[in-house]
Amino acid sequence: YTDASGIGIGLWFLDDDFGCQCPLPSSAPLNTIFFFEALAVCSAIHAVCNMHKTPPKLLIYSDNTNMVAMFDSLRAKPAYNSLLLSAVDMLITHNIDLHVEHIPGHQNIIADTLSWFHNELVKELIPSAQIFDFEPP
Repeated sequence: YTDASGIGIGLWFLDDDFGCQCPLPSSAPLNTIFFFEALAVCSAIHAVCNMHKTPPKLLIYSDNTNMVAMFDSLRAKPAYNSLLLSAVDMLITHNIDLHVEHIPGHQNIIADTLSWFHNELVKELIPSAQIFDFEPP
């Protein structure tokens, strides 16, 4: 699960009960949530590719329909091409088949909560959750 907010990016790995979060990078375009949503998906791909054992298939949930369309078509506006290329390079290198699926925002609660740095709420909802900081690619 991935999400971006006005202040950060949250990733939630349901099977392992762990999440990652980072503040929005200052070097990114301002006032464009779409860029940060794309960065969240790209970050999740990089995180999975850096795990000890990479899966042959990866399913990422996003509450942003533009993300689903971008990764389904592998087409993006020029400002987002570097993120898309980075993600595809990792997928090819690690031989991973990706599917990005849309979910309603109310089903993306943990990634959203992580993106706002409301870690105490994450721990209330999932006491076994581990939360880590990360640097986006």
